[in-house]
Amino acid sequence: MNLSRAMPAESQWDLLEEHLLNSRFDVAWVDTDEIDEAAERFRADSGSGVLCDLDTAFDLIENDEQETLVWIGTHSPGWSVSVTMNRGFTLSEEASTGGRGILAHWHMAILYELADEGMVYYHDGEYVGRVGEEAFQDYALDLNLDDAGFREQVEYYLILAGRITGRFLNRDWFATSRVLYRVPRDAWPR
Repeated sequence: MNLSRAMPAESQWDLLEEHLLNSRFDVAWVDTDEIDEAAERFRADSGSGVLCDLDTAFDLIENDEQETLVWIGTHSPGWSVSVTMNRGFTLSEEASTGGRGILAHWHMAILYELADEGMVYYHDGEYVGRVGEEAFQDYALDLNLDDAGFREQVEYYLILAGRITGRFLNRDWFATSRVLYRVPRDAWPR
């Protein structure tokens, strides 16, 4: 199925707002549906995993502000998703070694701040480029960032992620349980 022009049923921004993820949304999609592999790519402590829904993940991060916590699970066939629930970490190209692709996006609505690159793509240990510009241009042909405000830019990138991975954010996505992992402080350079 060609999703290169598909549009989500609901505003991606509004869904993030409703589910309290928009103030700081740090997310990566990995082209594997093997959750253990995705966790390993983010250097998560495999023994720390707790299967939980989003509300429980929020409760658990209140009790653990020392380490980075990532909520990892299935996104769509062939893709997993990792949402950083607290703190942040710098994802490196090496997370995509072995032929894997990773889409990474970060924004803070509370500060109207978007990562300089918007959304980037790593493949097989290499930085490929910005999604919609150097990578996956065909998915962005009908979307326009010229003169777009902050909210429109965020919506643009989340639509691109949905088109590429085959699934937009929706209410079922937020209701799905995933595994909350700890990423040790020294796992990634700061």
